[in-house]
Amino acid sequence: MSEFQREDGGWLAWSQVIASFFINFCTLGLGNSFGTFQSYYEHNLLDSYTSSNISWIGTTQGFLLCIVGIVSGPLYDKGYIRPLLYVGTTLNVLGLLATSFAYQYQWVLLSYGVALGLGCGVLYVPAQAIIQAYFSKKGPLATGIAMSGSSIGGIIYPVLFRQLQDNIGFAWTVRVFAIIGACLLLTSCLLIRPRKTPKTEPTTGPFNWRLLLDWKIWLFGGSALLLNIAIDVPFFFVPTFVQDRLNLSPAVGDSLLAGMNASSLAGRLFLGWVAGHFKPLNIWHYCILAASILLYCWSTVGNLAGIIAFIIVYGFLVGGLISLIPSAVRDIWPDPSVLGTRIGLIEGFQGTGYLVGSPIAGAILESPASYLGVSIFCGSLYVVQFLLEISNVTVVRTGPNEETL
Repeated sequence: MSEFQREDGGWLAWSQVIASFFINFCTLGLGNSFGTFQSYYEHNLLDSYTSSNISWIGTTQGFLLCIVGIVSGPLYDKGYIRPLLYVGTTLNVLGLLATSFAYQYQWVLLSYGVALGLGCGVLYVPAQAIIQAYFSKKGPLATGIAMSGSSIGGIIYPVLFRQLQDNIGFAWTVRVFAIIGACLLLTSCLLIRPRKTPKTEPTTGPFNWRLLLDWKIWLFGGSALLLNIAIDVPFFFVPTFVQDRLNLSPAVGDSLLAGMNASSLAGRLFLGWVAGHFKPLNIWHYCILAASILLYCWSTVGNLAGIIAFIIVYGFLVGGLISLIPSAVRDIWPDPSVLGTRIGLIEGFQGTGYLVGSPIAGAILESPASYLGVSIFCGSLYVVQFLLEISNVTVVRTGPNEETL
């Protein structure tokens, strides 16, 4: 590790943050905005399908965004970041264009869920790993700034969706999103400059299977799995919650979704700064506890003021929870030569959570338990994760054991 010095600043390092910011805007930022698509499809194009069926479209995109990291992470470690960027950009743009022409459930699932999801997945892990290669102490803050692109995307996309959809229709709205994505992702391709890292761990193929023998991967991955089962449920169902329970207009729901992403921006930046002075996993631990309490209270909200308070606090907490994951991975395993692989493995656990979380919540929503059941389901998952995180915090306090791999 001594011969590999992270710059922790300078134009080259911060230009990687800009590139990662744009990628997060077009990938996770768009995924965080699926609530607007969910609301539109439920009340218009796919109104004959259930909430659970429609949520599979968004969760498939989120699942692939994460699970493809199992492949893109090792490819990043081997220096193939530019081909990953080009392939991801192409799939991202083509997926959105295909969505604009899709009018049946299966084609929407294939275009938005599969094609767009694959494109986002190819791009996402390299965008997080490149930051860790250039920063050390400032890593959590730099990651928070880069991942704030997903929050800003989550602010802009819902508002832009509502404004454009009312004026030019759904199809052209999605095509405008494709044009925005093409411009930002091509800029990222020009900015990113990969770093060569020392190869401290021998491999016998494209993937280092010995990493799977590390019990810390399974412990941290299990925690990430539980996190992502519940984390997107409010993002998917707040727009429908304000219509069904508060009897407010769809525009209010879209605005609240944008507000939740705005508060997550503050969480990414502030908690990223705090994590630069304390262990990222310690910050993660207390955010999980606070989020569990908040989710238990969600179903009791009965007015606009209450849901505004909920989305502000919840968005702030989950902004930190998501953005601190790459820095936490680097803290547990400092070796830069397989950083992308490890982040990709953790993203694989997250992807499984994304895939099943919102459809399960949608099924609970359609049962007699309704939003109360959804609230208890999500809060209980976070309580279990909080208990699991006690072990993760203990691991970091005792120090990583790199000799085991």
